[in-house]
Order: sequence, then structure tokens, then C-alpha cells
Amino acid sequence: MKPNNKMLIACSIIITFLFSSCFRDNTNISIHDERNSYQFYASYNKSKTENVLHYLNENLNNDNGYFSDLNYIDVTTTLHDDTKLYIKATPGRIKIKLDKRENTEASYKRVKHICNELKDVLK
Repeated sequence: MKPNNKMLIACSIIITFLFSSCFRDNTNISIHDERNSYQFYASYNKSKTENVLHYLNENLNNDNGYFSDLNYIDVTTTLHDDTKLYIKATPGRIKIKLDKRENTEASYKRVKHICNELKDVLK
């Protein structure tokens, strides 16, 4: 094989790899439901960040505007129903943590339901 052909094949492989990695959906979701805490973590394509923040605004009934136009969130907040939770989000990543000792069973179930639906938003 001539050196030019080897270079052409190598360039083709690199271009194919770079092109496919741009469109790969690397969504990873982790849920830890422990005795005293519930934690949802996801990493996803950054292009889904706006949808994630919109979903959180609608489902957490957050009038504080934490999730409206910001791409970076690191907040402990109390919702209208006195649910206390921690949310940290950057483009392509989100972490939601609820301390079960500080919240009611109803709050826990609500946050768990919201996180389960958030998985569909990330698909």
C-alpha cells in the first residue's frame, strides 16, 4: 500500500470517529435511593439542557426563577409544599438530592416521580 493510501485511510477513520462522536447520545443516569436520602444524577447531551431546565420549572412549580435562563445552578431550595432539595446543574449534567429526614414521604414520592419522568426528557 502506498503512503498516500495509508494517509487517506487514517484520515477517513479519524473523520468517521469525530463525526460519530458528535452525534452519539451519551446519556447516563444514576439513582441512589438510600435510607436517608434520594439522589438522581444524569449526564447527557448538552443540547438537552434547555429542555431539562424547562421541565424542572414546570414540575417543581418554582417561582424563584432558578431554572429559567441559567445554565449553571447550585442551589438548595424549598418548594411551595415545603420540599427541601438540592439541585446542581451545568450544561449536560444534573444532580438532584433530597434528604428524607428533612422531608415528608409525600415530598420524597413527588421528587422521585419527577426524576423518573426526567429520564424520559433525557431520551
